[in-house]
Amino acid sequence: MIKLDRKDWKLLAELDVDSRQTYQSLAKKVGLSKDAVVYRIVRLQKEGVIQQFHTVIDVGKIGYISFRLYIALLNGTPEKEIEILKYFKQKKEVAWLVSIDGEYSIGMWILVKDIAEMNSLWKEFLEKYHNYVEKRSLSIFTKVSYFPRSYLLGKEKTDAEYIFITEPTMGGSDDVPDAVDEKDIAILQLLTSDARKSVVDISQKTGMTPKTVAVRIKNMEKKNVIVGYRTLFDLEKIGYQYFKLHINLQNAERKDIQRFRTYVKQHPNIIYDNEVLGGDDLEIEIQVKNLEHFRGIISEIKKQFAPIMRNYKHMTFYKEHKSVFLPL
Repeated sequence: MIKLDRKDWKLLAELDVDSRQTYQSLAKKVGLSKDAVVYRIVRLQKEGVIQQFHTVIDVGKIGYISFRLYIALLNGTPEKEIEILKYFKQKKEVAWLVSIDGEYSIGMWILVKDIAEMNSLWKEFLEKYHNYVEKRSLSIFTKVSYFPRSYLLGKEKTDAEYIFITEPTMGGSDDVPDAVDEKDIAILQLLTSDARKSVVDISQKTGMTPKTVAVRIKNMEKKNVIVGYRTLFDLEKIGYQYFKLHINLQNAERKDIQRFRTYVKQHPNIIYDNEVLGGDDLEIEIQVKNLEHFRGIISEIKKQFAPIMRNYKHMTFYKEHKSVFLPL
């Protein structure tokens, strides 16, 4: 765990809310000089606390179907698990990849344009690693919201929600929906793994003028194609752990589910709310200081929602290997 002071925590919280904001803006909000902000960001990157500045894209608006795949490995040595992780990490369709403690060994978010593409990816994997798969679970994300990490500043509640996975919509052609064109996609490709990339840099790489790039980014923000700009942290280095909680319901009415989602939206340690076709009824992702903290949240949920809870299970996401919001 890296030792951080209050200014570091405040800087991390601001970068989590909007990692693209200027150094001047960050300096004003954190209460430091611009040079001090630059120095601290560089230091946090060198120490591995900040791993990436990424642009959050609503992939449904640009025509992608979001699959969620869990795999439990069978007879897999640590070396074989590393090999399988490397296999998935180099696949452009795999946007997010994580190692898991629990019912499954590996989890991932896969972006494809159609079922055939997903089927091809899965068949290729099975041809190579079928004997190492004990079980698998394949679902489709229909809606996913993320919430700012209010816990970074010790806040008691969160009041913002950003939806970044919706059901895919297609436009005038099979490849490029109406919400974006090929030039927009070229900009997104550069921004997805570096949200702080400058307009000038993007201009040089795409051949568009800086003004054109800036206008196109602004238009994609207005259309909610670009939902926000976040920061990927090494949670272990800031003293936090990452859990996934799956809940199945009984006798739950719409108002009960809405009450639960309101609770989720406001909780400072809940950072994602997943709606999944073929998954469990409620799926949330939680970042906490330790297992005891996580158990406390489960107890709190039981206290408020026990009458509608049939059962629940959880997993630990202990290492994120890849995180982007667009196939590269």
